[in-house]
Amino acid sequence: MQLKFTFLSLLFLVFTISSVSAQSSASVDSKKPTILSSEEFSISSDEWTFYLDKDNKVYYIDFESISINLNDIRVFNQEGEIVKSDKLWDLPVNTIYELNIGDLKPGNYKVELRSYTGVIEKEISLSE
Repeated sequence: MQLKFTFLSLLFLVFTISSVSAQSSASVDSKKPTILSSEEFSISSDEWTFYLDKDNKVYYIDFESISINLNDIRVFNQEGEIVKSDKLWDLPVNTIYELNIGDLKPGNYKVELRSYTGVIEKEISLSE
């Protein structure tokens, strides 16, 4: 009986330690994301990969011309605050994403296309 209790106690201790260490190693680093260099992804040389339609106030992003799978998109204002965000992981790879910018004030913005391995940044400037 004592051997059984010792074995179960030891087993419980091993599982507890392994689960605690797994959680700490799986924690997400909330610091600056890795900015992907042009060697880590490729964007088609086509000028239509990122296209701003000023008349309709829509920013088009062609996912098919970007060679990595994207997780989400974030738009930051000049102060670094997120003004728009959307999940992209469930969209097909040949999507042309429409980012509505009609509700944004004129100014400079940073668009981040985030993947599981890093971030692609694009600066945009909106005028009246």
